[in-house]
Amino acid sequence: MASHLQAGPPGLLWSINARAVLETIDRHGPLARPEITRATKLSKTTVAQTLNELTERGVVRVTGLDETRRGPAATLYDLNAGCAHGVAVDIGHHRTRVAIVDVRGNQLARAEAPSAQGREAATVAAVTKLIDECRAQASVTRLDHAVIGVPAVVSPRDGELRLVSGIPEDGKRLPELLASALPMPSTLENDTNLAAVAEYHDGEGAGTAAFVLVSVGAAVGAGIVVDGRLYRGFTGGAGEVAYLPMPEDAPAEVLGARAIATDAEAAGIPGNPSAKKIFELARTGDERALRVVDDTARRISRVIASISFILDPELFVLGGAVGSNGDLLLDPVREHLSRSAPLARVTVAASAVGEDAVLRGAAIEVWQHLREMAFTQATRAGQE
Repeated sequence: MASHLQAGPPGLLWSINARAVLETIDRHGPLARPEITRATKLSKTTVAQTLNELTERGVVRVTGLDETRRGPAATLYDLNAGCAHGVAVDIGHHRTRVAIVDVRGNQLARAEAPSAQGREAATVAAVTKLIDECRAQASVTRLDHAVIGVPAVVSPRDGELRLVSGIPEDGKRLPELLASALPMPSTLENDTNLAAVAEYHDGEGAGTAAFVLVSVGAAVGAGIVVDGRLYRGFTGGAGEVAYLPMPEDAPAEVLGARAIATDAEAAGIPGNPSAKKIFELARTGDERALRVVDDTARRISRVIASISFILDPELFVLGGAVGSNGDLLLDPVREHLSRSAPLARVTVAASAVGEDAVLRGAAIEVWQHLREMAFTQATRAGQE
């Protein structure tokens, strides 16, 4: 495990060299010594000594021999993906999902269950149960860090939750209860922010200078990514578009799954259909359902236009259980934007990350944390 790595030769220079070797192996491994020497421009002796030390510390492992090269077969070195493990958690309104990842970001196990109801303690118990299931699946005994997505604003200063939705009671004690129940340090993050992280790494946001994920589901929010980094705002509340001031006569639910259900009832669609059912009906050509979808698109376009004139991002991505219905929403959203905000220069796409977007974002965040933790410990100069 990364936390069990032993101290080695002292010196800042050794730490710098070891970091260069590790990052080279992480990007391009498995590699033989000559390849590492060429990539790092370190001497053969330095590379050999550094590899021996990193192997002893457990962050690098020998994976076999390269017998394809001319001359004697060369030993191959790679990152020891199992030197640290972490857990990603998505506490959603309806489902709670958990996954275990290693230092390479590989998902080793996954489990999910209906989100707990009643009390905050029930939410914590559900999370710990799913973590135990994943640990058993992956045969992992130690977890080094957790990243937990929550439907709330998370203060970047003290971790306090506010504007909580979908968590029993008011969710204020959730950080404390999780810290007491989990056997590893944890970081809480807003769920839409994590979905935006996933979109940046795996989806439409990849390679953009700035994009905004507009997530529409049980709740509505926006995740803002600028230069590859989340923008959370001073209090963590950036992107909480559901709390924008509205006209006094506006309905309580303007956008989201409940708003769609209300619109469906007003349109005379029988059976109290869910938002999912409305989109299914719209795909069959049901005119009432199509009107509800169009009205949803109009409201989404207003959110996008408002954000556009403030942030001017390169791209907007529609996500969430509602927003991800791009086949029905994209064209009407674009049409409403062209009519209501013709001066806005906006590009809109639909998320392709899927329902695991929050979990995937948490996995990316915990993988990056594990990698930095393992590399820092493994390259730390000895303390005498």
